[in-house]
Amino acid sequence: MVGAPKPRLDLTHCGKADKRRDMSRVSGHLRLYAMSDSAEAPPLPVRPPANPASAADRANRELIRPASYRRGHSRLEPHSNAWLDELEHKRYSRHGAWLPKALEFGRHPGESILLINPGLGSDAIRFLNNGSEVSLALTDADDPVLIRANLARHGWMAPIVTLAGSHLPFADGAFDIVVLNALYETVEVAKFSEELFRVLKCGGKVIGLFPARFDAGLWQDLLLPYQHWYWRRPADPTAAPKTTARRLRRAFAQFEEHKAYKRHLRRSELPHICRVLPLVVLERLFGRVLVFKAMKPISAARAALSVPDNLAA
Repeated sequence: MVGAPKPRLDLTHCGKADKRRDMSRVSGHLRLYAMSDSAEAPPLPVRPPANPASAADRANRELIRPASYRRGHSRLEPHSNAWLDELEHKRYSRHGAWLPKALEFGRHPGESILLINPGLGSDAIRFLNNGSEVSLALTDADDPVLIRANLARHGWMAPIVTLAGSHLPFADGAFDIVVLNALYETVEVAKFSEELFRVLKCGGKVIGLFPARFDAGLWQDLLLPYQHWYWRRPADPTAAPKTTARRLRRAFAQFEEHKAYKRHLRRSELPHICRVLPLVVLERLFGRVLVFKAMKPISAARAALSVPDNLAA
C-alpha cells in the first residue's frame, strides 16, 4: 500500500554490537544472520588490567629472551588469544626450533608427564595434543589463571599444583617423564634431583633446561676483553645461575644414561665477525641453554622390592 509505514526492526533485545551488525545486514524485510563463531577459540576470561611489564616478562621467558627486551608485542593486547598464539608460534620457530625434539613432544603418548615451571603452558598443550597425560607444577612466577585459560581455549584441562620449596606433592613413582625448566628459577639441583628420582617411575626420564655456563657470553668476555669499546653484547636470556654438564651429572648421580648438549643461540648475541658461520654449528658450541637428560634405572625397582636381611631373619 502506497504511503504505508515501513515495518520497523525491533532490536530492543540485542546488544549494541548486535544492533550495529543487524542494521548493516538488513535489506527490506529480509534479515540476514552471521554464521556462528563457535568453531573459533573462545576469548579468555575477563581479567583485571595487567601490568605491561609483567606481560613483557612472560613473553621474554616464553621465547628465552633477555628480561630487558621490550619489542615485538606492542601491537597486541597482552594475554589475549592473538598474543598467546603469536608467542606459541615464535617459541617453536627459528631460534626455538630445537625445542620439540629436545622435549620429545611426540614420543610419549599415553604416558604421564610432569611439567615444572611451565611458563604459559605452550609445552603442556603440545604434549596433550600428542596424547600424553600432563600435570603442572607452578612457582610464584607462573599465573595459574592464565595457564588454565590458555589450556581451555585449546580444549584441554590439566591438574595444577603450586610448589613450596623443593618438595613435590606427588606420590612415589607417579610419572613417566619430568620436564624441569630451570632457566629462570633458582633450583637447588642436588636436593631437587632426589625429589625427581622419587616421583619418577623406574625407567622414567628427567628432561631439564638449564642456563649453560660455557655459552657465547662467557667466551666473548674471555676472548674479547675490550669489546665494550666497539660493541656491547646483549644481556643473558636467562636469570638462573649457570651450570655445567659435569655439575649436573654429579647432582643426578643416582640416575643413569646422562646426556647433555647445548642449544639456543641468536646471531644478535654474537660479534659480527662470527655471524657468517652456520648457526646450527655455533649453538652446539656456544648455546645459551644446556639440555640435560637422565634415566631412573630399572634396578631401583628391584632394590625397592628386596627384603632387608634383618626383616627376613
